[in-house]
Amino acid sequence: MAQLSWGKPSIEFGKCGANGAAPTTWTKLAYDPVENSTKLTPTKGEKKEAKVEGGENEAVKYAKNTFVFEFEVRAAKGRTKPIEDSDGVVDGEYAVRLTPEDTTVEGILIDKATVSVEETFDTAEGKKWKYTFDVLKPVEGNQVKPYTAPVQS
Repeated sequence: MAQLSWGKPSIEFGKCGANGAAPTTWTKLAYDPVENSTKLTPTKGEKKEAKVEGGENEAVKYAKNTFVFEFEVRAAKGRTKPIEDSDGVVDGEYAVRLTPEDTTVEGILIDKATVSVEETFDTAEGKKWKYTFDVLKPVEGNQVKPYTAPVQS
């Protein structure tokens, strides 16, 4: 059977330093995310077409994709927000990394993102905090990188 990066993830985040420097401290999300709420969603880059008479494409070019990483946690009794906000706005930029349930399988690393929070409530799920990380251009490399947690000895 294939070893997949599915299942209950471990999520860590940290505030970026000046000029997008990597966090010096990582904080592990203390609560389990709401089932199926943890996701990385790409938006395909804008397509540009060079048409010739007759409508065929002579060339096609795409802009780079953009990404959003999100998860939700329940606002249960005694819990505090993992990242503080002011009416949904989070100060500064954050890095986030996800380790799959099988820690030997590749996860994801986002070097730099803007974070926002939405408070929701419904009678079936109760109050929840939805965290959205809008991925920003990193100092170097791709916006979303592979990540594998160091082996614990």
